Amino acid sequence: MPATATLSSLAGTGAKRERPRRTRTKNVSHRPVLVLSGLPVQEFDLEPGTERLICPDCRTWCPITGVGTPKLVPHDQRPGQRCTKGSNRRVAVDVTAENWRVAMDGLVRDAAARRSRRQFHKPLPAPATPLHRMNRPTAESVLATYRAHRRQCVACAGRGGCVTGADLARDYARLEKQERVARLQAKPMPRRRAAEWAKVTPRVKSASIRRVRDELAATLRQINGDLDRFERTQLDLRITELTETLWWSL
Repeated sequence: MPATATLSSLAGTGAKRERPRRTRTKNVSHRPVLVLSGLPVQEFDLEPGTERLICPDCRTWCPITGVGTPKLVPHDQRPGQRCTKGSNRRVAVDVTAENWRVAMDGLVRDAAARRSRRQFHKPLPAPATPLHRMNRPTAESVLATYRAHRRQCVACAGRGGCVTGADLARDYARLEKQERVARLQAKPMPRRRAAEWAKVTPRVKSASIRRVRDELAATLRQINGDLDRFERTQLDLRITELTETLWWSL
């Protein structure tokens, strides 16, 4: 009667009984016995009260239960999936806790004595030269290539032209302009000359803008004329150059 009253009182208060820490089951696996002496020392733990080992099938730490017949407790190899091969497998504890501690201490000393190999840091190699800087063409070389192409190309020998010739002519005009601007920027100007130039700069700029506008208007009027492919390419290139010059002059 008192026991019944105690259980009813516990159920009424909502208290839960402590679940046993070790799984109690009479099932025993038919697989061969696991011998601890045949396993690596770091794969099992023989501390009193926490005996366990790594399951050879699923590689998870599993407690060892049972006094007369030690075996692995039923465990999961991943959430929701039972390890059927390793559960309830018998274990032969033929290693004492003292011998296991000595072996583990030896492993710890060996790991502490090992040193990593010396690192030799080599200097970083210089960055490779970009492709656009390798054998960078000049306006003179492009002009020589264009003249050689004109002598060999049948389409460029007459009034017409080909796409390759038009591309070479466009590259020559672009490189020649870049080199001319670079030469002007690299040449130093005396102070007296700079002061004189500063006085006439507005008038020169206005005259340059008017000249570029007149040339651009005259070039645009030529579009409706009878032009071949090569002349049309040169005309488009000149219109682009004049437009850029007018834009930067404003």
